[in-house]
Amino acid sequence: MKLRSKIIIWSLFSIIAATSATFIFFQWHINQMLGGNTQHVDPNQFKSTKGLIAITNVNVWYPEELSMTPNQTILIENNSISYVGDNPSIPNNYHIVDGHDKYLIPGLIDSHVHIKKSHNDLLLYLANGITQVGEMTGLAHHFELARQIEQGTLGPNIYIASPKMNSHSGIAATSRSMMEQRHQNFTTPSEAKAAVRKYKEMRFDAIKLSSDLNRDIYYAINEEAKKLKIPVIGHLPVGLQLTDLYASGQSQLAHIDSITHNLANEFGGLYGETSDAFIAHIQEHADAIAQQFKAHNIALASTVWLHQTRPQQDAELESFFKSIPLAYQNPGWLEGSFVSKGCLPGHNTYQHRQFNNNNSPDNAKKYYLAYNEAINIITRALIKHGVTITAGTDSLGACGMIAGFALHQELVALQRVGLSNIQVLNSATKAAAQWMKIKTGQIRVGYRADLVLLNKNPLENIAYTQEIAGVVANGHFINRRELNRMLAAVKNANAQSRTINIDHLL
Repeated sequence: MKLRSKIIIWSLFSIIAATSATFIFFQWHINQMLGGNTQHVDPNQFKSTKGLIAITNVNVWYPEELSMTPNQTILIENNSISYVGDNPSIPNNYHIVDGHDKYLIPGLIDSHVHIKKSHNDLLLYLANGITQVGEMTGLAHHFELARQIEQGTLGPNIYIASPKMNSHSGIAATSRSMMEQRHQNFTTPSEAKAAVRKYKEMRFDAIKLSSDLNRDIYYAINEEAKKLKIPVIGHLPVGLQLTDLYASGQSQLAHIDSITHNLANEFGGLYGETSDAFIAHIQEHADAIAQQFKAHNIALASTVWLHQTRPQQDAELESFFKSIPLAYQNPGWLEGSFVSKGCLPGHNTYQHRQFNNNNSPDNAKKYYLAYNEAINIITRALIKHGVTITAGTDSLGACGMIAGFALHQELVALQRVGLSNIQVLNSATKAAAQWMKIKTGQIRVGYRADLVLLNKNPLENIAYTQEIAGVVANGHFINRRELNRMLAAVKNANAQSRTINIDHLL
C-alpha cells in the first residue's frame, strides 16, 4: 500500500508539474507575441508642460468650418479647454506656446487598434498626434493603462471594447479562452448573455464580436446588449448576411471591407476572371447598402489602407517593409512566437495569398484591383449618404500596421478614395469622438484638451497631419524635441529586444 500511495502521489505531482510547466510555457509565448517582453520605455522621462497653457496667434480648424480661422488663442486649464477666440487677456501665470504660422487641429483618434501589452506603443500614438484610441480586444490590464493615463502618465486615452466573443466548440477553443483571454468562447446563447452582463459590470465601453459566431449566439448578444444599453461592435459573423446586421441592433462594423467580403460571398466568390462582373455588382448595390447603414445608424471603422497594402504584402513583402517605418513595430508582434507566426517573410498572413502557384499573376492582380475598387465604391457611397465613418487602422492587429504611423497612411488613403480633406479630418476627430461618446475631437470650451499643433495646413494636403510641431494630450503640452525623444526611445527599445535581425528589411 505504501508503494501504491507513493506512485499515486508522484503521479499527481508529475501531472501538476507538467500542467504548470505547460501553462508557464504558453503564457511566456503569449506574452512575447503581445509585446510584453519588449524592453520598457518609461513614459515619465519625457517632459511636458501641464496646468495653465495658452496657444496664441494660431490658425485653428473648427470641424464645422471649411477653412482655418486665423489669429486664434486657445486657453487650457489642466486637461480642459477654457477659452477659444481672439484677443483674450492672458494672465501672467500661463505658459505661452507661440502658434504663429502654425495650424491647430483636434487631437487625432484611431478608432481601431490593438494595444497588446507594451506601453511603448502608446507613446508611438502620442508622438504621431493621436490622443485617443479605440482598443478593439480589451483586457483587464488595459483598464490599468487607461487609469495611469487619466492620472497623468503620457499616452492617449483609451476606449476599451470587450474581449472578442466567439462561438467555437472543442478543446482548442476552450484552451484559447483560458490561455490567451483576448478571445472568449461561448457555446450557448445563455452563456453569451451572461458574458455581456459581466462585461457591462466590468465597464467595457462596448461588446466586441468575432466573425466566428453562430446566428443564435449573435442575436442573443445583441438582444442582451440592447437591454443593458451597451453598444455591440466588430465583425459580421461568417454565414450571416447584411440583412442580419440591419436587424440585429449592432451599431458598428469594424471594417469597411466587411461589406465587400459579404458581397463577394453573395456574388459566388471573387476571382480574377470575374472581377469586371463583380465591380458591376458592387456598383449596382452600393447606394442601397449605404442607405440601409444610414437608416439603422450603423457606423464603420475604415481600415482602407490595410487592404491597399495587401497586394504588395502578398507579392513583394520585403519591398513593402522597406516603405514603412518598420523599426517602430513592436518586435514581439513582428517576430511572433510559438503561439503565433508573426509578420516576417515566410510567416506573414498576407504573403502568397493570391500570388502563388495556384493563381496566375494576372488573375491575382485583377483580384486585388477589383477588391480594392469595391472598397472605394462602397466608401464613396457611405460618405454620399451621410454614414458615420471613423478612421481606423487595425494597428498591431494586422501585419504592416504600425502604431501611430498607420493612421496618417489611412488618412491619405481615405483622401485618395474620394473624401475631401475636411471629411478625412472629421473621420479622425469629431466623428470618431461622437461615436465613442466622449467629449473630445473638437476645439470647444469644455472639451478635453487634446490638440495637435502642425507646421503646415492639412486642409491643403492631408499628409500635413504628419508635420507635427507639438501635441496636447489630456492638457499636457509636449514639444517636438520630446516627441522625437519618444520615438528614439521606442526605436532603441525595439532594437534591444529583437531576437531576429531585420536590418535587411529596414
